Amino acid sequence: MLWRKQMADVPFTGTYRRQIDLAALDASTVVGWLEDESHHFGLTLVHDGAHIRELRIAAARYPWSTCAEADRPLQALVGKPLVARASQLGTLADVRLQCTHLFDLASLMVAHAHAGRGHRRYHGTVEPLAALHPDVPEGWLRAALRRDGVVVLQWDLHDDRIMAPAGHAGRTIYHGFRDWTETLDAEEAEQALVLRRVAFVSNGRRIAIEHLGSAAELGQAPVCHSFQPAQREHAIPIPNSRRRYDTTPEEMLGQVKRKP
Repeated sequence: MLWRKQMADVPFTGTYRRQIDLAALDASTVVGWLEDESHHFGLTLVHDGAHIRELRIAAARYPWSTCAEADRPLQALVGKPLVARASQLGTLADVRLQCTHLFDLASLMVAHAHAGRGHRRYHGTVEPLAALHPDVPEGWLRAALRRDGVVVLQWDLHDDRIMAPAGHAGRTIYHGFRDWTETLDAEEAEQALVLRRVAFVSNGRRIAIEHLGSAAELGQAPVCHSFQPAQREHAIPIPNSRRRYDTTPEEMLGQVKRKP
């Protein structure tokens, strides 16, 4: 794909960060926020203990002009049951029609509501492994996931393949990943899915979109809302939409106390 070719010769530098905050306001309401360099979304999920009754989004920052319209396809989830595993939400709606990041957030929130949890925060990072271990060849990355401040998962990556730890080594973060996570328990699977998305989306800092006329010029397959044929020709890059938080993670998710 063209977007993979565009990032092939762009080195990865600094520390990429992605944070997700999930909070149950009461017995029927979960509020979630997600922020990384290119995205900042909020979502309110109202449920009756068994089914989704309402979904409201807040689009604070996004890369394409059409991203804010992704609340419409997300309404396909209203009336659907709460599920125990975040990955199960993909069986209830066509993921390709959704904003990937809103749908990720919704998946985690539905599992959060099903489990009856109070509060949870994920903080994922990706950085060059050579910055931590000078003897490691260039191109290797360290991806780590903290849940409520504690490291729960860590991978060493090379060419989008997990090289360590031994139990995960050899797996790519692309093909066959979900088949593997479905063999894990719900908590392990959720952590792996969250870190996989952190690693995948971190590649976005190596792709410039500001000069494009529309998303159609990126050559991406129709894998999300803004890249669908009906949207991609008029999906225009949002100027100055990127924020880097390499050394200032405390500035992320400044709106978590506000209901979308």
